[in-house]
Amino acid sequence: MIGRSITASELWKSFKWKKFQKILFRLQKRVYKAVQVGDKRKARSLQKLILKSQAAKLLAIRQVTQLNAGKKTAGIDGKASLSFEERLALAVELMQHHNNWKHKGLREIPIPKKDGTTRMLKVPTIADRAWQCLAKYALEPAHEATFHARSYGFRTGRSTHDAQKYLFANLNSKANGNVKGEKSPYDGDISYWSERKSKLYDGATSKAIKKQSRKCVACGLTFIGEEKVHLHHADGNHDNWDKKNLVAIHESCHDYVHMSNRGKVVAIHEPCQSEPSTSKSAS
Repeated sequence: MIGRSITASELWKSFKWKKFQKILFRLQKRVYKAVQVGDKRKARSLQKLILKSQAAKLLAIRQVTQLNAGKKTAGIDGKASLSFEERLALAVELMQHHNNWKHKGLREIPIPKKDGTTRMLKVPTIADRAWQCLAKYALEPAHEATFHARSYGFRTGRSTHDAQKYLFANLNSKANGNVKGEKSPYDGDISYWSERKSKLYDGATSKAIKKQSRKCVACGLTFIGEEKVHLHHADGNHDNWDKKNLVAIHESCHDYVHMSNRGKVVAIHEPCQSEPSTSKSAS
């Protein structure tokens, strides 16, 4: 009996994303530690490994095509999304040209300002964004190792809320919750960062994260990265807010749950509605 050939969509969905994330994180952690001890030669060598890594390339493509908020924004080539075949082709292109990637032009979008003038928002193509994401994977851990402990802007695992909490903590000795000292997501302290991740959410989402020992019920990966955490209704009924029916799940895992539940539908679906803000809407 001759088996049928696997389709691009089936191949993409079959990728072991959890394994890819572990491979990438191990390399990034080694870059972080190499820079910390001043071994720049080893750090550069590891950064080149990240650029060559198939796992990193596929994760970068997945990030810009499925997870980013602006994933549907078209570049100068007019492409607002990529099919599964195009994603796999892009992975091959990144493999061949990761050292000499040539950016295409930028799409200019006029954005009106309050004073009546306009500013130009320049948008790269999806392929260029994927290469930029790949480069970010290699550069970010190296810079994390040299940042000041009180630097919060545009950093992994930190935000303006941390700056606000730091100021509050200096005025109130009982306050806590801000990032400790020079902690970084690349320092390997998974326990600390997963606990911090649960504090960024409240209500049913926070309770579900803690009940699951801060791990995604779909892939088993600990909630430590930048990826959003969604609240999923296990029975598919969005009106059933029983706490036993609510589970915390990665945004990308949530997408795949919906795709598998809907058979041949391959489009990325919207997440379940957010938890109700009042007891009345939860009834």
